[in-house]
Amino acid sequence: MAASPVGWSEIWRVLAYTAALALAFVVLGRLESGALTLFELDNRLARREFGSSSGDAALAREAERIALVSRDELARSPGRRGIAFRLGYEIGYASTFVGSFANSNPAVRAKARVIGEHHVAIARTQAAAFGIAGVDLLPAPTLSNYVALNARFEADENGVGAQVEARASPLHRQLYLLGALVGGEAAGVESSDGKMSQPPGPQIRRHATLAGVDRALWLPLALTVRGKAPAQVVGDYRAALNALAADLAARDAATEGATAPR
Repeated sequence: MAASPVGWSEIWRVLAYTAALALAFVVLGRLESGALTLFELDNRLARREFGSSSGDAALAREAERIALVSRDELARSPGRRGIAFRLGYEIGYASTFVGSFANSNPAVRAKARVIGEHHVAIARTQAAAFGIAGVDLLPAPTLSNYVALNARFEADENGVGAQVEARASPLHRQLYLLGALVGGEAAGVESSDGKMSQPPGPQIRRHATLAGVDRALWLPLALTVRGKAPAQVVGDYRAALNALAADLAARDAATEGATAPR
């Protein structure tokens, strides 16, 4: 039986501990503004890409291929879509959050590490459902390591994505990668109290599409929010995340019901 995942509400409770660190996070973000312009460029490209059909046909064909080769595993071992996504989410969150404080003083780094370890613990619970051990965050001790985190997730630097695919399916791997990207963005949105919103839009779009996630569910997580109060940004982000998690849970339940002995 799959490990019981920690409820999403637990995420919001642990984020209460980040309030004292939020200012440091924002200051660090401003210091890194030159590097972060790369993410802004990604967002501009994402808006154009989402509004066009460029590459859609090829992406749709690849999504169909992944769905086909993953079909038997989804029927054989149902109920793990949400677990794969959550595994990636927690690794992405922990890596980005802890890495954002790499240049802070030791006391702040220690507090950030405690919060990061909480997310890593949840990730290890999810990983156990796939028989994966030794899961940890991606260390980002330097600015270049930190800025490259999304690329490092996609390159599967820690090998977790490959293990998820080997123990489940290519579709589960895509959900894991989607989770890592969304989790990294969550660290910025939540820790800055909604003042930072710089998601890797094209990457989120790609992995969500390949995982068969509906556009209406991934789009709110892929576009930079502008013109809204920070509190609303946080609220809308949480609502979008919860909607995606609920959809994965419903699809898992439907698959389990279809494969249950009668």
